[in-house]
Amino acid sequence: MHRGIISCTPDDTVGTVAKIMVDREIHAVVVMDGEGQAVGVVSQTDMVLARQGRTPDEARAMRAREVMTPGCATCDADMLLSDAVSLLTARRMHRLVVTENGQPVGVISMTDVVRKIIGE
Repeated sequence: MHRGIISCTPDDTVGTVAKIMVDREIHAVVVMDGEGQAVGVVSQTDMVLARQGRTPDEARAMRAREVMTPGCATCDADMLLSDAVSLLTARRMHRLVVTENGQPVGVISMTDVVRKIIGE
């Protein structure tokens, strides 16, 4: 997993979120509320869908809360990798927010899993 959460707020603009993704070379950003809880994810796919029928400026001005996939699938940091992969594949998802004591501490993605497999 990637330790640490790269996040935005629900009020951040899509333009801001896109810059975070490009600068950090990631495919999604976790949306965190004011209490430190993950409330959604903005992925590259969410951004592409937000652009549909809008000018680039209109899409960039949208808020993360308007384009995010609400809710976050999570797994505990102590979960076996094989169980996390089963959860990802069963739900047809690309990433899980990893928690410790109920608090988000990182993200594990299918890309992380592929890197782990290739590295072994």
